[in-house]
Amino acid sequence: MEITKKRAAGSYRYLNQETGELVTRKEMEALGGTKREIIDVQRDEPLHPYFERDIEKDTVVCPMGQTLFYAGPGKPDGIPDKTIRRYHRLSVCLKCKNKCTMGKKRVVGFKEAETRVPATFYDRCKAGRITQRVNYTFVERKPSEDCGWDEWVTICFYPNQHKLRKRNEIVEHPYGTVKWWNDGRSLLMKGKIKASAEMALAFLGYNFKRAVNLLGTKQLIAVINA
Repeated sequence: MEITKKRAAGSYRYLNQETGELVTRKEMEALGGTKREIIDVQRDEPLHPYFERDIEKDTVVCPMGQTLFYAGPGKPDGIPDKTIRRYHRLSVCLKCKNKCTMGKKRVVGFKEAETRVPATFYDRCKAGRITQRVNYTFVERKPSEDCGWDEWVTICFYPNQHKLRKRNEIVEHPYGTVKWWNDGRSLLMKGKIKASAEMALAFLGYNFKRAVNLLGTKQLIAVINA
């Protein structure tokens, strides 16, 4: 059993550095805390418009031909996910004159069996769709320990194979007996729904015969007509 904790939604606060007031995210957004503006960013054409991964070497070649190395699993929503592999290389990004990000380095994630990730930054530069934050009045403040957590519990079930085989032996015996008692050597229908209907009819006939043996024909008819 694995328990993963995450801060409850809305528990984070933002400090207004001008007034010293703590506000919620909605209040911060209403005051323009997330305001952005379009900036002019010039980039040349890359060598190729994607990141390409070599699964055998576990490396990635960036759009400018530089090699990036594995840097741990991805963390969507703050939860490590081993099916996502992250790659980056700070020393190369700092020296790159045509890099695909506005930050110091570019971190790229690949899913399982994925070999290419498109680099859309250069196209967005051409289209004039690069924006940057313009309001730095608000600073995020993490919640205290008494703000509560949301919890996810993952339970992995590993069946007891010995008991499972024993159960199969117990269940298979009456199943086979009923089939043979009704002259059923093999199922006539195919598919889960049709085969289930066929076996349901077989067990219905078996239960009727048992009822006749226990109650007798006259008493059973009287019960049905009651």
